[in-house]
Amino acid sequence: MTAAGTGGATPAAGNGGGAGATATAGTSGSAGAATAGSSGSAGAAAGANGSAGATATGGADGGVDAGGAAAHAGSGGGQGGAAGSGVKSRTGMKSMGCGKDVAGATTNSFTNHKISIPACAACTVPNCPRDCVAPPFVPGGVNAQTAGNGENFLNRDFTIELPTNYDPSVASPVFFGADGCGPAAPLMGAGFSVPGENNAIKVGLQQIGSCFADGGIRCAPDIKNVGACVNGPEIPYFLTVQQWVESNFCVDMGKEYVGGGSSGAWEALLMGCAAATSVRGIYSLAGGLREHRWACNGPSAAFMIVSDTDTLNPVGPLSMLNTIEDTYGMKPARDEILMRNGCVGNGTAPFDVKYPECVKYTGCPATYPVVWCEFPGGSHDNPNYNNINYANAIAPFLLGLPPAP
Repeated sequence: MTAAGTGGATPAAGNGGGAGATATAGTSGSAGAATAGSSGSAGAAAGANGSAGATATGGADGGVDAGGAAAHAGSGGGQGGAAGSGVKSRTGMKSMGCGKDVAGATTNSFTNHKISIPACAACTVPNCPRDCVAPPFVPGGVNAQTAGNGENFLNRDFTIELPTNYDPSVASPVFFGADGCGPAAPLMGAGFSVPGENNAIKVGLQQIGSCFADGGIRCAPDIKNVGACVNGPEIPYFLTVQQWVESNFCVDMGKEYVGGGSSGAWEALLMGCAAATSVRGIYSLAGGLREHRWACNGPSAAFMIVSDTDTLNPVGPLSMLNTIEDTYGMKPARDEILMRNGCVGNGTAPFDVKYPECVKYTGCPATYPVVWCEFPGGSHDNPNYNNINYANAIAPFLLGLPPAP
């Protein structure tokens, strides 16, 4: 598996530039309409305190490098409340890319793509839409950052590789991978991968400023600006990439997963929270979940690995007075998932005798299980413990989930 970098590097602030709100065409298709949806209507019921998401119109035939995130954005309430039921209406659905000729990806290596994410025309944090980048993160904003090659939160890259048995008429699962701090754009590989992904479409996500915005020490270069992270740039980026993949390849929309290590685990945990209506499950190795973040919009199955001695991404719970990392630790992140999944109580049972440090929460619905693997004396961002590679359990766990309701 790809080794993740350290989790504590502070992202450097980027230089200003043009807003670049207009989406540009990608490598393998012409730009689609900003309202293009992968499966027609995509809005879901609003949360208890949030407003209803907008309904997305049907997708166009062309590749969508930038405008498609709206199809996912309307699934939950705003910052005031998460979606009430988090119903996975995507179960059993095939994406718009089914039946299309294969273009823009191969089965034996990763293909790099540039993608544009629109800037929000006008919005006030914390009430910005999820399909565009909020003003604090566009070039010239207080939280703007750049990668070494000039990429920023509006213009990023990702990579994709198809399984060897890919058939454009058969819907495939998708594993989105997010690496730890360190790799510079453009990516040329999986990002973060685990054994067992070879029968799925693999997508490598790319960080800006050495770490994902939610997975450095903080989502902004200056802690005084961290409040803007409730509308951080990672959700618009992920939803845009996800829409591109769905529009160009045959995807089983009920079997899309996000995972990562260190900084990438922060990315995965955020996707399983604020993009839960289009993510079936997540896997995290270290990481965390910010207090200042997008509102969660549904449940998500989770496989989580932590180490007691990890000082970069502590297990916690940390003091509520902690103002350095904007998180209370991994245990509170786990507890948030348990609550959101509708789990009853804190009872656990052994997960699998082959993985003795893992437990499964017994009070969780069968469709949204949570597995917690805690290594006494383990090390940061390392799935190997006592000569056992716990990463081997992740893909079978996710691919074996029952259909979501």
